[in-house]
Amino acid sequence: MSSFSRLLSTISKKVVKPFSPTPSTQRIHKLSLLDQCMGNFYMPLVLFYPKHQLEQGPKQLSKLLENSFSKASTYHQPWVGSLRDNATIQCDDTGAEFFEVEVNCPMDQVVHRPDLTFPPGLSWKNVPHANNGGRLSVAQLSHFDCGGMAISMCMSHKVGDARSAFSFLKDWATITRQYPNGELSCPSYYVQDSLMSSLSDGPLKFPVVVEPNAEESIEFEKRFCFI
Repeated sequence: MSSFSRLLSTISKKVVKPFSPTPSTQRIHKLSLLDQCMGNFYMPLVLFYPKHQLEQGPKQLSKLLENSFSKASTYHQPWVGSLRDNATIQCDDTGAEFFEVEVNCPMDQVVHRPDLTFPPGLSWKNVPHANNGGRLSVAQLSHFDCGGMAISMCMSHKVGDARSAFSFLKDWATITRQYPNGELSCPSYYVQDSLMSSLSDGPLKFPVVVEPNAEESIEFEKRFCFI
């Protein structure tokens, strides 16, 4: 893993905010009782795209993805807000960290090695067990020297589950394909605490996520190939 991480070099790091400000009536996102039980750990996901699937060059594609991400986040305000306490997300348009990196090796060297774990240089390795503060979502574009690209997302489980994360990615993809005129006909709906509200004596205490010892921890990763 250490040898692979040395192949990564950062092109840019910025904060991408929603394209439109969040309306004042949607500034508070109440977490359900189930979400209050979750620690603020992160869900990483990587999508690989070979060169022949990319219709634009790296610079044009990077700008397109950044702009469409900004537009998509206006439909998913909690992912780009800030965690105020264990029961509330402030949808204050804090934004998401947006990395762009170069990977000085061909994509095949990564996707054809089932024993290769996510290298420590990737963005989410900086925030895997944050107990407070920090961004609720991180995105990274990785350009391989073969011309391929990987789109990575790291999203806080405090905001939602894998289904919610995939909804964000789906909407991001839809807006990217239709940019700059892309609009969502049926935006995602966050039920908040309407199904499982806080206890009568107040929200649960913030669960502390203990970062595992690197020498003792065992991590599992799954790979899905869509042909």
